Amino acid sequence: MDAIGTDLNEPASSISAYTLTGSLETAIRASNAQFDPPYILDKLRVSTQRATGKDEIGWDVFSLRYAVSAPLDVVFTEQSMTKYLRIFTFLWQLKRVEHSLNGTWQTMKPAVTASLERDGASGDAGSLLAQEMRRCHTLRGEMHHFVSNLQYYVMFEVLEGSWDGLTKEMASAQDLDAIVEAHDKYLASVTRKALLGPKSQLLSHTLGGIFDCILRFRGFADRLYDVAKDAAMRRQLARLRVTQRLESASASASAGTTWGSVPGEDAAGGDGLLSVEFVLEMKTQLDAVADDYAKMLDGFLNLLPLQTHVDLRFLRFRLDFSEFYSNKEKGRGGGE
Repeated sequence: MDAIGTDLNEPASSISAYTLTGSLETAIRASNAQFDPPYILDKLRVSTQRATGKDEIGWDVFSLRYAVSAPLDVVFTEQSMTKYLRIFTFLWQLKRVEHSLNGTWQTMKPAVTASLERDGASGDAGSLLAQEMRRCHTLRGEMHHFVSNLQYYVMFEVLEGSWDGLTKEMASAQDLDAIVEAHDKYLASVTRKALLGPKSQLLSHTLGGIFDCILRFRGFADRLYDVAKDAAMRRQLARLRVTQRLESASASASAGTTWGSVPGEDAAGGDGLLSVEFVLEMKTQLDAVADDYAKMLDGFLNLLPLQTHVDLRFLRFRLDFSEFYSNKEKGRGGGE
């Protein structure tokens, strides 16, 4: 994702599978995948799905596929590979939002935020900006809690548990039909538990909305950080000019030497986009993102008990183990 993130931000129609293949090979050489047998790595392919809308970008159409040849195509049929594509797309989306939140943390980690508050925050606008950046940290932590627990559920409760069942059935299989049946059962289990089954369409749609909201938050946080960084840089340059003029004045006995700040200079340069009006506008946008996320998360949590699979009930417990969301929902209901 680090290697191809910039390319996938482009419109889907401009994505080059050739360029993405080069990035895939680079990623393989930089990871433990390089130690896999060559006959496995040679069958890994970059695939781009057909774009269905003008607004789609590379993230929406990118996928990896495995080129299956005889005799494996007896087990990995075309229908099975379609299910694998759906599973990959879901895992890819989940990994993307996790990667996005990690990027936000690297950009706005507390040490950086404290530095920007010290160097760039000034007046009412600076105080409001610092407050909104702290709110970003709080919301990012809440989103990361959801994503990390969902990822734990998918990796261990869904994939690991289903794979364990497949290996046991494969070990006891007596013929090819038993192998095919065990594999189909494995795919059905993963699809159902990963909210990709026909009975989980509403839940899957709600989860997709949560992912979209997290990506919106990433864009908002990046913009807020850029404004804070710009303001800090302008402040540092202004201080540097003052220091240089003071040094020049000290070295010169001339009465006409200019030193300190020039009247009107700060007003001309200012803090860039940083103003009370701008920060209030950003606050409104953050309020909208936070409200949308809270509503969709509440909807997701309320839909989980309606699912019959016991693992999904366990997922709800992980997401709301302290009853934080339950109590917040009761508080809203009491206020109404």
